[in-house]
Amino acid sequence: MKARILSNCVALVVALSFNAHAAGLPYLEKGEGEGGKSASMLKEAYASTSPEDLGDGIQVGTLDTPGAEAAVKAFIVDDKAGKYQNLDSFLIWKKGKLVFEMYNRNGRVDLPHYTMSVTKTMTSVVLARAIQLGLLSIADLDKPVIDFMPKIDREKIQKGVETITLRDALFMKSGIRFKEKNYDRKLKENKQDYFQKIFENTEPITAESKKYKYTGLNPSMIMMIIDIKTGGKVEDFIKKEVADKVAEKYTWGTANGIPKCGAGSHFTSRSLIKVGVAILQEGKYASEQWLSPDYVKLIMDTNKGQGYFYYFHNRRKFTSKEKVNFISGIGAGGQYMSIYPDEKMVIVATSTKSKIGGPLDVIKDHFSNFFE
Repeated sequence: MKARILSNCVALVVALSFNAHAAGLPYLEKGEGEGGKSASMLKEAYASTSPEDLGDGIQVGTLDTPGAEAAVKAFIVDDKAGKYQNLDSFLIWKKGKLVFEMYNRNGRVDLPHYTMSVTKTMTSVVLARAIQLGLLSIADLDKPVIDFMPKIDREKIQKGVETITLRDALFMKSGIRFKEKNYDRKLKENKQDYFQKIFENTEPITAESKKYKYTGLNPSMIMMIIDIKTGGKVEDFIKKEVADKVAEKYTWGTANGIPKCGAGSHFTSRSLIKVGVAILQEGKYASEQWLSPDYVKLIMDTNKGQGYFYYFHNRRKFTSKEKVNFISGIGAGGQYMSIYPDEKMVIVATSTKSKIGGPLDVIKDHFSNFFE
């Protein structure tokens, strides 16, 4: 079934009785949003079914399928009423073009919004770029993590640590467990010294412990390896090879000598659209093979079934079919960078301390006819 919700307007910018669009696309005022801080609250929502071409590499179009005006108006009314709690942005890219863009509350087109666990997803993107540039290979994913950490004293590590592969870490199945709660978060050591402590003080790694457990420590192992492969300059690598490709503005905090991987990055909504589009397009962006196509194929392989792989959630959403149709980075508080391969669509949402499923409720309530 083709999408049938959005109307045949040539360029609808929502302007309801409560003045959803008044002053144009919202930007940060001077001094706002510095260091990843929130902006002041918008007085009214901005929503456009004909987004502006900002010369940022994103092609724009018009959301002009049947039902557009009614769907968008209903969405804005519900959002104003707080149905989706603190939604800050909601963007839809479909079949080559950005066709819907909404900002409210703390949302701004140029504000790097905190992404929470989408930071894990962005860590996977950094790995995809490293593989594309030959710093690592697909074959390396099945090699032990400690093979890439030359400073680790193997005589002191717990039994089984040598069996943890990169793919184990990418599937949240490293098996690392501690008797002391949050032990890893209390350590002050940096880089390989930090992981020496981790590997010494984990419980022994067994087949039983190598079960799925969602933590920020797993992606931190991946980031540590990339840091080693870049000569200790992974932050420079991220800026040059990842952020500068898609983002005019971003921030990414550090912990234990490397970029945070559980949470800690801030990107604009349009930047996340670009990342999602690149993954949808087999790693290509702006006429460049930006990310390893072989690695992206692993991310996009729906035969894995439902689960969490390569720091992307694989789920069935808004469909009666058994096939996975939703591949997404998801962050606490309602942060989404979602790819819908069957619909050739990317949806990005950001929120401030909202319920994690809020953006999915937006789709269910107003845009569900995008899905067969």
